Amino acid sequence: MAVMAVTGDIGAGKSTVSKLLSEKFNSEVFDADKIAKNLWELETVKNQAVSRWGKSIIDSEGNIIKSKISEFIFTNKDEWEFCNNLIHPKVMAELEKLSLKFNNVILEVPLLFEAKFHIIKRLKIIYVTADFNIRAERCKLQRGWTIEELKRREKFLLPSDIKISMSDYVIYNNKSIYETGEKLNEIQ
Repeated sequence: MAVMAVTGDIGAGKSTVSKLLSEKFNSEVFDADKIAKNLWELETVKNQAVSRWGKSIIDSEGNIIKSKISEFIFTNKDEWEFCNNLIHPKVMAELEKLSLKFNNVILEVPLLFEAKFHIIKRLKIIYVTADFNIRAERCKLQRGWTIEELKRREKFLLPSDIKISMSDYVIYNNKSIYETGEKLNEIQ
């Protein structure tokens, strides 16, 4: 099996599909978001972030307040690009290293195309999507986001149709987990 990357729309169910694929192929799952979260704890990353956005992004214990970062990066394209340049290369380097260690690996990479990680040659890309209303409801229930918040974040991403055209498989995750699992049978 080639290394598989699961990406897709916000709230589409990437984690669910990653878990199902991991069970199907008896493989490890590595989550880019978890790697990025750990990177925010590095002093070099914190220092660059504080230098850019000020001390208001640090709590009383010296930790990055991710909601403050989100306020900056999802309102201004320059801030979005700064954050991407600060975090993505480090995340992608770690994922590349992990993907070389295992024959069976699933990489969950929400910003796969935005970070240009799709250029890895041995990567099979699975794009997960769902109807907007379903995704909005999932984001409301799981993240407490309004529809406006979802739209605000999505406007910084590449259009879905472009990312779908660059993917090897597309999973429409509108229904039950059982039906989504059945759709994964076509993936080899």
